[in-house]
Order: sequence, then structure tokens, then C-alpha cells
Amino acid sequence: MSIYGAMFSGVSGLNANSQALGAIADNITNVNTIGYKSTEVRFQTLVTAQAGLNNYAPGGVQQRPFAAIDVQGLFQSSTNATDLGISGDGFFVVNENSTHDGATGFRFTRAGAFNADKSGYLRNTAGFYLQGYRTNSQGQTVDSDGQSFNPDPTVFTNLETIRLNNIGGTANATEKLTFGANLPQGAANGDTRNTTIQVYDSLGVAQNLQLVWSKASNNNWDLAIRPPSQAATAVLKTADDLVYAAAGRLDFDAMPTDGQLMTINYGTGVVTFEFNSAGTTTHGGVPINFATVDGASGAAFALNARINDATAVGADPATTTRFSLDSAGHILINQSATVDGSITINATGVAGIRQAGALSFTVSALDTMTAATTAAVTFDGSGIPQNFNVKSLTLDLNNGAADLDIDLNFGTVDQADGLVQFESAYNPSFIDTDGAAFGQFSGVTISETGLVTALFENGDIRPIFQVPVATFPNPNGLGINTGNVYNQTDFSGLFFLRTAGSGGAGSVQSSVLESSTVDIAKEFTNMITTQRAYSASAKIISTADEMLDELVRIKR
Repeated sequence: MSIYGAMFSGVSGLNANSQALGAIADNITNVNTIGYKSTEVRFQTLVTAQAGLNNYAPGGVQQRPFAAIDVQGLFQSSTNATDLGISGDGFFVVNENSTHDGATGFRFTRAGAFNADKSGYLRNTAGFYLQGYRTNSQGQTVDSDGQSFNPDPTVFTNLETIRLNNIGGTANATEKLTFGANLPQGAANGDTRNTTIQVYDSLGVAQNLQLVWSKASNNNWDLAIRPPSQAATAVLKTADDLVYAAAGRLDFDAMPTDGQLMTINYGTGVVTFEFNSAGTTTHGGVPINFATVDGASGAAFALNARINDATAVGADPATTTRFSLDSAGHILINQSATVDGSITINATGVAGIRQAGALSFTVSALDTMTAATTAAVTFDGSGIPQNFNVKSLTLDLNNGAADLDIDLNFGTVDQADGLVQFESAYNPSFIDTDGAAFGQFSGVTISETGLVTALFENGDIRPIFQVPVATFPNPNGLGINTGNVYNQTDFSGLFFLRTAGSGGAGSVQSSVLESSTVDIAKEFTNMITTQRAYSASAKIISTADEMLDELVRIKR
């Protein structure tokens, strides 16, 4: 009957409004929860089929909770670089565990308050770990074998927890050198101008590289490189990979002992030299006689005199003009365009020679089109460069570091943006090199595309991870889980892992947090209306009870 129907309708109202009050309570208590999406209970009619046109059968009301997951919360600034927000659509991919099998434990969240735990893994307040793809130094995603690949956007394969405490220090070898200067127009032919530039090898060791400019003729300047103290050779090459200039050096760190041997291949034959302070030889090599009291410098002087002695070594005199001893006692080897053939030196048997660490090394012969016919830089009559003939430099290091290959940039043809030639003093205007000494890991920065870049104390930077952003056809259909995370459902559609800022995915914002979407004023207003609706539903029940009581009293 209608009275009972009215009573049950009132009961449905009590249940629906109590559910609404529960949603309001959750919203208010999560007003400060990062990335929380407010839930509202929406109502719909519950209709009972009518028995006839003249009768009404009450049904009641049904409630259905609705979480507006796709609503963007306001950003609040943070001082933590790993506090992340997404501006636009999408979710961070997280996992329940720091290590996983690549298939289970994955969830999605907008709660980006990530911090490193004791093991360095990034996890948020709820304990879920941030996932990303590992990258190489060029920012390309790589698999577990270090091979670059394009991730499949529909699976979690190759995702791993981002970890920060296993990033060691780094040293960055110099790869580029840009130099600008005025080469004086009034310099006499043969005049030189020097500049020492500091570069870094792969071990982070600073190497002092000396550029030596010499005027060849009007508007033409040649370039030579003096190898650093920890290098055996230095080779300048053209854009066509031809040897423009080559030089080597021998330094004595300690006085050699009697009987130690070194060999030189002059191109016409191999000559063995033997160090001996007593004036006699025991191995039959060409003697290098020096006085013990003169120490290492005396040995260097004696060696330089001997290897330049064509009669003693039985070599072509033209090949003995390439060795010179500077004021510091360093033996320099400079190839000449007038001499054919390379020079190979093996000083591994002389512990006192620093270049022994380079083992056997060769000072390359110059190629056909070299300094004899083509200057390093040619200027026009207005002092502007018209041609550059030197493009790269290679250093053969003897300290255990990898060889240095440096691209050289001396400006642009027809522009005064590097080397120029005017009537003025030699004046380097700028020197720009990359590379850095060893530096410890100091932090990270995260770009809008989700690229995590490690920062080091030496100023070096290195990409280490790529954070993907997961998108869904219907984010409001996601399943809600404890910890402010979501899981994929039939209603949400399949996830798609995208690069932040592309394909409809939002951009990643660093040092910000997404606030809860709860509006306190709205929630308290809803609380008042829900309370009144609940009271009204209770009044329906009490009124129906009074009517039933009246009906029972009729019988009396």
C-alpha cells in the first residue's frame, strides 16, 4: 500500500543521504591530501511500476558516488625538486614495490610528493614508488642491456623504480673548443703568438693545451699544438681528416737507470738507445751518456743531442731536424711538411720517461695538403677570415685516460665572430670549452617532458630517467584504491604511456604539488542540505508511522 511505500521511500532517502554525508566527510578530511579528487554522491529516482493509472506506487531514491578524477587541482609551490605535478591530463605510474617483475603491482596516481627513501628510491607519501625508463647520456630510453629502444606504450616492460643514490660522480671529457682572437696584422713572418687553454680528459684531469699561432705570410697564419705534459702526441686535422700538424713530447720525471733502453723508428729504420751514466753500454744500443749529478734534465739533454745526431744513429739527416729541447728540459717532436714518414717511439723500457704510459706511440707524418701549401686560417684584405683549414684535435694521453678528440671552432667564414686580423695586439677575445673535472652527484632537475637529469658539483649534467605519463579514454572510470591511487578498469579503457606534453598527455611540473580539488565552502553547504534532506526523509517515516497508527485505531 502507499503508506508502506512512502515509508520505504523515506528509508531510501535516509540511506542515500547518509551515503552523501559519508562522501562529504571523506572530502573534508582529505582537503590537504595531495592529488585528492573530491567525490560527490549523485541521486537518481527509484521508480516502481504503477499498478494502474489511478494509483501511485512510491519508489524512492538511489545514490551513485562520482569522483571527478579528471578535474585539475591547483598547484602549490615546493622547494623539493622531486615534488611533481601534471599540468593537464594523465597520471604518474607507480608500483607497490621498489623492485618488480614488470607486470604486477602497478597503479596510477596524481599524488606527486616523491622523496628518496633510505635506498634512494623515489616514493610518495602513500609508499608507492615512481616508475620511469632509464636513459643514456643523450636522453634516449634504454633497456636493461643499455640498448636504446622505443618503449611500447601499452605495457609496463622496462619500467623501473627511479633511484638516485646509485648515481656516482662524473668527469666530462672536453669535446668542443671555441676560440676567438685578433691575430696582429703587423706581425712579421715567422712571429708566433701563444695561448694556453685548459681542457679535461675522461678521468677529469685538467690538461694545459697550448695553441701556437705563427704568421706564414700576409693574411695567412699557421697553427701548431704543443702536447700537454700528460700526452704523448697531439694531431691537428682538417675537415677531410687529413693530418695538418703533428707533434709529440718526451718528459723525464726521474733520472733513468743504467741499461734502460728506448727505440725510435725514424721511418728509415729502428735505432735502439741505451742510457748509461758510466760511459759504457751493456746491450749494444747507441749510448746516451749523462752525468748522474745532472739528474733527469742531464739525461734529457744527452738524449736530445744523440737522437738529432744523424751520424750516430745512421739516419737520413733530413729526419733528424724534428727534435728540440725547450728551456724546461722537455724534448719536443714536431713533424715537418718537408719530411716524409712518421716517427715511432717506444719508451716503455725507461720508467723515468713520463710518456712510457702511452706505450709505443707514433708522431704521424703530415698529409700532402698541409701547412706548406695551406694555412690554418686565411684572411681577406679587411681582416675577415676566408678559410679555416683546421677542424679537430686528437691527444694521445699517457695517464690512463681515453684519447681526447676535440672539435675546433675558430669562427665563421666571412664573419668577424672568431679569429680576425687587424692592426692591433694579439688579444684572445673568448675561449669556450666543454668538459669538467670530477664532481659528486648533487641533485636532479625534471623537465616538462619528464626527463630526469642528474646534476653534479662540477656543473656537469646527465639525463638518467624518463618519466612517462599514463592517459586513459575515460579517467573518471578508474578504480579507486587506498593511498590515493587508481587502477585500470573496463570503464576507464586501456592505459597509454606517453611522453609528457605530447599525444594529449599533460606536462610534468617540478617543485610543485597538486592540491586537493575539495572546496570547503561547497562541502559545508552540501552538508547542510544533506542534513536537511536526511531530516525530511526521517519525517516521512514518522508521518507514515502516525498514519498507520491512525489506521490501527479505526478498529478500536
